[in-house]
Amino acid sequence: MRSLYEAQLDRTELALRAVGADGGAQARLALGALDSALFEALHSAETAPDGPKAAARRAYLLGWAFYRRRLLRRLVKGGLRPSADHLRALFSGSGSDRLILLVTHACQLRCAYCRVRKYGASMDVETAEAGVRWLMRSLRRDVDLQFFGGEPLLALPVVRGAAKLAERLAREAGKTVRFLLTTNGLALDAATVAFLREHSFCVEVSCDGTMSAQDAQRPTARGAGSWAALCSGLERLRGADIPYQVIAVVLPEDAERAHERVETLAAMGHRRIQINYALGRYWTAEQAAALSRSMDRAADAARRLGVELVNFTRKRREPVVLNSELTVDCDGTVFRETGVCLEEDFQEMKKRFRVADVRRAGLFETYGATPFDNFAILASAYGQGSMRRTLLSNLEIGRSFAEAR
Repeated sequence: MRSLYEAQLDRTELALRAVGADGGAQARLALGALDSALFEALHSAETAPDGPKAAARRAYLLGWAFYRRRLLRRLVKGGLRPSADHLRALFSGSGSDRLILLVTHACQLRCAYCRVRKYGASMDVETAEAGVRWLMRSLRRDVDLQFFGGEPLLALPVVRGAAKLAERLAREAGKTVRFLLTTNGLALDAATVAFLREHSFCVEVSCDGTMSAQDAQRPTARGAGSWAALCSGLERLRGADIPYQVIAVVLPEDAERAHERVETLAAMGHRRIQINYALGRYWTAEQAAALSRSMDRAADAARRLGVELVNFTRKRREPVVLNSELTVDCDGTVFRETGVCLEEDFQEMKKRFRVADVRRAGLFETYGATPFDNFAILASAYGQGSMRRTLLSNLEIGRSFAEAR
């Protein structure tokens, strides 16, 4: 007997074959409905009591991961020659407009909640350029290029070269490219800030809200505090009128103090603030409830103080644990960042979620992943024991945030 999902897939195939003047609107609706149904079914299976029926149900649903690729093969086998409109419709809701270049694993800090073991690796210019060219060959007219680490400003020459190439290719292709850089703020000297302003970067700065929290949770590699250097960098950034937001990480044991981070950061003059609940850490029901209450107080404080709390805007995609940007590592490996917050062994994580070599990768869109796809591959990789418990606790917090918006 054919399942409801298979029947929905048939309807989706028909809608895709009929893509025309509507630009695939009906196909997008059908795909979205199927994605939602699969996600909720997998969530029910993962949270149900263990048993033979639950295991069989779970295995069946995991087999639906990345069904869009199988659907593309069905379309081609049936005689369709997919146009750009077909591909845009088919892979809508799958992935994002963003590519991350992980330009170095070096970092001046040893954050208490960072699960990734440090090792020496930096990206060369050729690999960065290969990533830029891959992104710019996508079907999208507007794309985002994010620089990440480690601390990406420790590889500033690579960042400069990649940004300049992306700007040139965007002009030639009639596209728009936006730059985003995530930094610990310690290397924001005057020359670097001038470069970021010249090339219209948006910047994310990690700042845990108070001097005591910052120095305790984000010490330098030598064990010293990082607060003073961070504040200097933030002042330069703000003085240059560069769009930025500060991101504070809240640990489960500090769940009831999230609003204090928002109030402190707002008092320092920061206008866009984001609270990251620590991923890869197990949150008890009591800690999750405390976080929810504190975030309600944070939202009230943000309204009162006239700042934007990113968590309650559409810019914030929840559950965060199911976000999966395509990331190019220093050696050119493209992987989904799905497990980066859950697994300490970066090399092992990269093997689990590897998708391609950037120098030989196919069409950018075809590597995208929906929240259901990400849930499925995480459940496959971490479906047992404490890792599963942690995954589900992170997922439930994200679902509660999504419902609160």
